[in-house]
Amino acid sequence: MPLKAVVDGETVIAPDLSDEEWAGLQLRHKKGLTVTMACCGAPGHLRTSGKGTRHFYHAPDSGCRYAEESKEHLEIKYKIYQTCQSENWETSVEFPSPDRAWISDVYAVRDGRKVVFEVQVSAITPEELEERDRKYRVLGIESYWLLDNFLGKSRDFTAWYDSFLAGEDGRSPASVPYIDPSLFSTGPENHIFIPRGIRSVGLSAKSRTLFTTNNPSLSLPVWVREVLKGNYQRYLEAGADAFHRKRQLVTLAAPALIRFREFYETIIRHGTYQERAGRAERRFRAGPSRDDPALQKMVRTLSAEIDWVGKEYRSYVSESSGLFTWKKVAAQDRPLLYFRLEPASNVKKIQDGVATMDRWEASFEDALRTLERGSSPGNG
Repeated sequence: MPLKAVVDGETVIAPDLSDEEWAGLQLRHKKGLTVTMACCGAPGHLRTSGKGTRHFYHAPDSGCRYAEESKEHLEIKYKIYQTCQSENWETSVEFPSPDRAWISDVYAVRDGRKVVFEVQVSAITPEELEERDRKYRVLGIESYWLLDNFLGKSRDFTAWYDSFLAGEDGRSPASVPYIDPSLFSTGPENHIFIPRGIRSVGLSAKSRTLFTTNNPSLSLPVWVREVLKGNYQRYLEAGADAFHRKRQLVTLAAPALIRFREFYETIIRHGTYQERAGRAERRFRAGPSRDDPALQKMVRTLSAEIDWVGKEYRSYVSESSGLFTWKKVAAQDRPLLYFRLEPASNVKKIQDGVATMDRWEASFEDALRTLERGSSPGNG
């Protein structure tokens, strides 16, 4: 249901007319004055919505897609138009491109900055959204999409985010040990902006309210003013910056965390080092070099070092280290261990810790080989 029509060759925006002007236009229309819909050139008529919003509507069988706009769409569009005007922006409704490739719901201009608002009450696919947004982008126009039932439709856009989250290496943070998946849980406006740069906000058309990840109920005029001030763009960019920072830290930390998980398996879970050292000691004690003082000292040193590396591992996963935290997760009997991705210095600390354990492991392997040679027949 458009707000705009052409009457006597002049473009008329219905809500801008005074009560007297609107009543006069209705009377003239009843007497035969032609009203032409600006969107398509079809004949139109005048009407006032239940909430008092004056508008035009298409004659039957016009075939224009704008004839199917809901009353919610109409009233939200008008409220955006009113707010932009109140902020002293030059504002138009149902504004067409020169080639009429698109018609924006609300178009606002000030100081060379061009902004459009699109109220999307009906369903839209990710492909349609991207194509329609691209038409604005190539013209240097900021576009903002108010998407109704965002939570219900958000699954349509998560593939964008999930693919972007995986990164060029195809490794999702969820596949990296000790990374808390909730670090990358975010709202639908970020699912769209982060991978595609498309600005959107959740819309509850029935209540004429908006919502974002951080605000479950946002006044429409307040949000429009934040857009015009540039604050909403900055909000989206801050979310994207946080995403990129965390994603980069995961990429840097992943090799060390994967190695750290391997140490858990060998040091704690399976006691692999302890078991191997025990086997080597038993062979040495039964071998020809069992009385060799140097080898006896090595056996004692190995045992002590295994105790040390176990304590070292536990020191890293303790809360006091600041590197890891234990978190209770739904459907899990015990808390899970997660790496503290920030501050960024934590990544360097875990890398250094793993490097220390790697050096110890290399020394351990050398010592085992020495013991094994000392246990072999012919070395007595």
